[in-house]
Amino acid sequence: MNTFWSNWVIVLTLVFLIFMLIVVVYYWRKNHTADQNKTVDSFDNIKENDAAVPKLLLFSYFIAFVFAAGFFVLYPGLGNWQGLMDWKSTSEATQPHSTNLKKQIAQAKLSGSSYQQLSQDATIVSAGDALFQTHCAACHLSEAEGQTHFPNLSDDVWLYGGTDKDIHYSITKGRNGVMAGWKTILSAEEIDHVATYIASLQADRIISAPAFALQQGKTVFNNNCTSCHGSNAQGNQLLGAPNLADNIWLHNGSIEGITHTINNGLNNVMPAFANQLSDTEIQALGAYIRHQYTVHANKVAQLDKALITKGQYLAYAGDCVACHTGEGGELFGGGLGFVTPFGTMYSTNISSHPEFGIGTYTYSEFYDALHKGKGKHGYLYPAMPYSSYQYVTDADTQALWAYMQSLNYVNTRNRDNQMMFPSNIRLGLLGWNIAFLNTDPLEYPADSTESWRRGKYLTMGLGHCSECHTPRNIAQALIADKLFQGNLIDGWMAPDITATELYQDRWSISSLTDFLKTGHSEKGTAFGGMAEVVKNSTRYLTREDVSAIAEYLITGDKYNVLDKSVGQLNPLGFGDLIPAQVNVQNPDLSESSTIPTPETLKQEQQLYGLYIQTCGACHGPDGKGREGIAPTLLNNGIIMHKDPYDTIAVAIRGLTPNYLEQEIDFMPMSSFNTVLNDADLAQLITFVRQKLGGRDIPVTEAQVTKIRKDLIKAGFAGNIHNLTQPMNNTPE
Repeated sequence: MNTFWSNWVIVLTLVFLIFMLIVVVYYWRKNHTADQNKTVDSFDNIKENDAAVPKLLLFSYFIAFVFAAGFFVLYPGLGNWQGLMDWKSTSEATQPHSTNLKKQIAQAKLSGSSYQQLSQDATIVSAGDALFQTHCAACHLSEAEGQTHFPNLSDDVWLYGGTDKDIHYSITKGRNGVMAGWKTILSAEEIDHVATYIASLQADRIISAPAFALQQGKTVFNNNCTSCHGSNAQGNQLLGAPNLADNIWLHNGSIEGITHTINNGLNNVMPAFANQLSDTEIQALGAYIRHQYTVHANKVAQLDKALITKGQYLAYAGDCVACHTGEGGELFGGGLGFVTPFGTMYSTNISSHPEFGIGTYTYSEFYDALHKGKGKHGYLYPAMPYSSYQYVTDADTQALWAYMQSLNYVNTRNRDNQMMFPSNIRLGLLGWNIAFLNTDPLEYPADSTESWRRGKYLTMGLGHCSECHTPRNIAQALIADKLFQGNLIDGWMAPDITATELYQDRWSISSLTDFLKTGHSEKGTAFGGMAEVVKNSTRYLTREDVSAIAEYLITGDKYNVLDKSVGQLNPLGFGDLIPAQVNVQNPDLSESSTIPTPETLKQEQQLYGLYIQTCGACHGPDGKGREGIAPTLLNNGIIMHKDPYDTIAVAIRGLTPNYLEQEIDFMPMSSFNTVLNDADLAQLITFVRQKLGGRDIPVTEAQVTKIRKDLIKAGFAGNIHNLTQPMNNTPE
C-alpha cells in the first residue's frame, strides 16, 4: 500500500490499542471502589451489583497486549512495516500474479497455440495455477488430482474427451453427468450380481463370488447398461459414461459404492465458467492442467520398468493388497478394519494419490514406514508388520517403492482409527518399538541351503507368516521363543505350523508347496484368512519361491527346532464301519490294526451313522472327499492338527468356497450351529479326528461350549463364512 494508507493503518491500530489499554486501566482502578453488595440496576427482579472485574481477566488482557506489541515489532502488521523477522507469506493468495494474461500470451507469441504449447511457459502456468486454486481446487484438489465424484485432471483419462476443444467446452459450458437409479427397476439380487460383475472387470481385482453370480451379473449388465457404457463396459465419452473396465473410479469403486450408485443413480454437475473467466484465463487453466499431466507423466516415466515389475512381484509376496484393500473395495485404497484389544484401526490408502495416499512420500519416508514403523504423520501401529518388513533388503525396498509410485490414484479417504486412550497417542508407539521391536538381522546358518535361506527371507520378511501364526503378549508383541506356535485371530486359529507339528501331521515340501501355490493339496484346502493369503499373495509367486518357503517351515530353525521323536500320525480311516460295497472300492480302508470290543464297535457304528447323516454326503462315506463338492478329511492337515479349534469352528461357522479357481472350487459348507448340540458335536469331532486324523485325545463338550459361545459373541456362529472378511488361518 502507499505511504498515506500505511500511515493511517499504523495510526488507527495504535489508537485502538491505546484505547483498549485505557479501558483496562480504568476498570483496574475502579476495582478498588467496587462494592458487590451495591445494586446498580434491576431488570425483571434480577439485580446487577457493582462487583469487581475478575483480576484474571485483566491479567489476560495485559498479557495479550504484551504479545501484540511483540508481534507488531517482529512481524508485519503495522502498515508497510515488515517486522524485524523479515517474514514473508508463502500463500498462493499473497503471491503476485500478472493480471494481463492476454498480453502475456501475445508476448510469448503463443496466441492460438495448444494448451500443451502454452504449458511450456512458466509464467502462464503460474497464472493458471492461481486461477485453478481459486476456481477449481475446491473440487479437484490443489494438484488437480481429484477426489470422489470429482475427476483427476492430471492423468489422461477423460469422461468427455481430453482434447483442447473438449476441455474448453467443459470449462465454459459445464457438464451434467446423470445416471438413473435402478432400485425400482431391478431386484436387489440383480443389483448385487451386476455390482459384483462390474467390480470383477477391474484388472487384478479378485472377487469372491461364484461363476454363476458373475454370469448373472453380466446378463443384467448386457440387458440394461450397454447403451451407455458399451458392450465392453469401456464407456462413452459422448455421454460422459465412464469406463467400468479399468481400475480408475470416479465414484466409489467398492462393491458397496457401486451398489449404491446403481440403486440411487447420480447427478454430477460441473458449473459453467463462461461468464466468470475470459478466454485467455481459460487458456491459462488449460495450460496448467496440461502442465500437471506432464509433471505426473514424467514422474512415472522416470521409474525403472524392470524395477516396477520386480516391485509388483514383491508386493504380491508381501500380501500388501490383502490388508490395504477394504472389504470389496478398490485395490490399495485402504479401509480394512482390524479389531484389537485396544480398539479398531483401519488400513490406509497406499496408492500414489498425493493427498489420500502416499504419493508425496519420499523414498526415505517410505523406507522408515516399512522398516521402522515410522509413518510420515506419526508412528505406526504394529498391525502394520514392520517387525517383519524390517528384514526386506534395500534393493527390494527400492523395487517396492517404484511399484507403489506407479499405481493409479485411488481417491478413497483414510478412515479415522478408533483406539482407546492412551493407545491413541502415536508417540507411545515409539516406546513400544524400544521395548519390543527386535532389530537383530536374520541369521543364516553356514550349512543351510540356498533355497532354505531364500525361504527364510520370504517367510520372516515379506511373507510375515509369524505375524499371524505366533502368539502375542499383552502388549500385542510377538513372543519370539514361541515362533509359529499358533494364534487366535478373528474367530479362527492361525494354527501351529512349527516344523514338529508339520512333521507329525505328515506335511511334505511337495504338499505344502501345492497348498501355498494353489490353495489345494492332498492335505486339504485353504479357507478363512489363509485362502486370502493364497488368493492375494502366494499363488503369484514362482513355484521355486513357494517351495523355498515350504522347505524352511518343514526343516525348522531357531525357536522352531524339528523334533522327530513325536512320531508321525497314521490315520486308518473308518475301516470295517464302511458298507461292504464301499470297502470293495477302497480296500485300503477296510484294514484295521485292532479289533474293537462289541461295545466300542456299537458306539463307533452309531458315530459313523451320525457322520453319514451330517458329513458323508459331501465328504464321502470314506472321508476322502468328493471332487467339486468337498475336500478330503482323511489325512487332512486341520483334522490331524493337535488343536481341534478350527475343526470345531468350521462346524459351527460353516464355509464358502475360496473362489481361487472356479473349476476346482468346492461347494459351500453349511453351519451346524443349530443342528448338533455341544455333546454330540464333541463326540462326532472326536470320532472323525481319531479315524481320519489319527488323534486319540478326545474333544470335550466344554471345549465345544466355550468355542461356540465365543463365536456367537463375535457374531460368527451360524453364518457361512464370507471370505471378504479379514480372517487369518491356514491349512484345512
